[in-house]
Amino acid sequence: MIKEPEKIRIRIKTRTQIIMEYVRTISISFLCALVFTLMLSIHARSEMIKNLYVNAEEQQKMDEQLALQLVKQSDFTKDLRSKKYSICLQVGNLYEAAHQYEKAQLAYELAVEKAKPGVYTPYRKLAVVLISQEKFDEANKLLDSVFDVNNKQLIKFKTRAYIVMGDKYYSIGKFLSAAKSYEKAKFYYDKFVIKDESIDESIKTRIVNSYIKTADVMVKNNYNSDAVRFLKKAEVYEPDNFYIQYKLAIIYADLDPIQSVKYFEPLLDKKPQDIDYGVYTKALMKSANIADLEGKPTLAKYYRYKIHSVDLFINQKVIYKNDIEISLNSFTVRKLWFKYRLKASYIIKNVSNSDINKLSAEFVLRQKDKTKEVVQAVCVKKSKPLRPDSESRDIKVVFGKNIFTRKELEQYTIDIYLFKDERYKTYIGTMKVPVKSIKSKESVLSLIDF
Repeated sequence: MIKEPEKIRIRIKTRTQIIMEYVRTISISFLCALVFTLMLSIHARSEMIKNLYVNAEEQQKMDEQLALQLVKQSDFTKDLRSKKYSICLQVGNLYEAAHQYEKAQLAYELAVEKAKPGVYTPYRKLAVVLISQEKFDEANKLLDSVFDVNNKQLIKFKTRAYIVMGDKYYSIGKFLSAAKSYEKAKFYYDKFVIKDESIDESIKTRIVNSYIKTADVMVKNNYNSDAVRFLKKAEVYEPDNFYIQYKLAIIYADLDPIQSVKYFEPLLDKKPQDIDYGVYTKALMKSANIADLEGKPTLAKYYRYKIHSVDLFINQKVIYKNDIEISLNSFTVRKLWFKYRLKASYIIKNVSNSDINKLSAEFVLRQKDKTKEVVQAVCVKKSKPLRPDSESRDIKVVFGKNIFTRKELEQYTIDIYLFKDERYKTYIGTMKVPVKSIKSKESVLSLIDF
């Protein structure tokens, strides 16, 4: 019996299904086009911003050259007193661009005399050229001469002027004066109803850095009490700043050991690898002795127990930068199928006073500020400790990142960290990636910490 061939069933789509498929296709195409357009626009915007900075620098250089040529040809300050406000302002701009600040000052002073009430442009420009000449007293008198704190333009002008003045003080090493100028800038900036968080943080950072630098100067001159006072001022703005707390802990170790211990204790949980354990131990011992003298044996016992527990913690968890010497032994830049593969060999040596039973290393390949790859390697195991001044260990590192040109290699650096516990990584240093292979004991490179 012969079977009849099966009939092929043809599915006829309804009009609704056809329309829906058409709409779906159009939507997907539109979405892809939109994503592609957005990516192009983001790229174009970033390129535009780069070009703006480049063009601005080039334009500034051209303006300087043109201004120098013009002021060499003629003295524009002649009969300037009889000229209009706008002329005085333009002449000031010309001499400022040519870096002839004395003549710019004269022109801006005349512009200030001729300016209408509420116009602060000539005040701002005059303040800048006075600060550029380090005529701080005159600049302060100028700023004090206008005091309508309800005027938004004036508030903006004074905020900027005091930041410029602080930056100038900081650049010439007058850190305390810089801090005071920045605090005045913050006083006026706080009067803004709508604030930019980045500007506010920038002013705070400037204040903190200035007070820290001031404290450092005080310590160098053995004025430790004054150093504490300035660090306390910085602490008001950044109470959780590790380096402020650490500097206070170090200074208090001689002035007030118990206070020093109070500052040291929370830091042990944050960055124990950055703490000078020797100073901390001395502060704990002095605190124990003080507690004994004050008739507080329980507290004295606590301080002495703390010395023992911290000692165990440091030995098991922390590696200090000065405990290890690490250097580059060889670096291979090998081209394979149009790509460069990076291989490195490092030598580590124990220069501490005790055995190191556990140690790992982390190598971070960076292109400028972007992390491209992280490679970890075990350096020391318990079965084979690294003893003081013993034979060096060799660490081999192979990066998987493919680099296509030698020019690109110049943009790469490697950050190196060592650690016993991954939570407490110690930054050792940074090295530039060599453009050529290095394979010689004579060309051992030390790390560049920049």
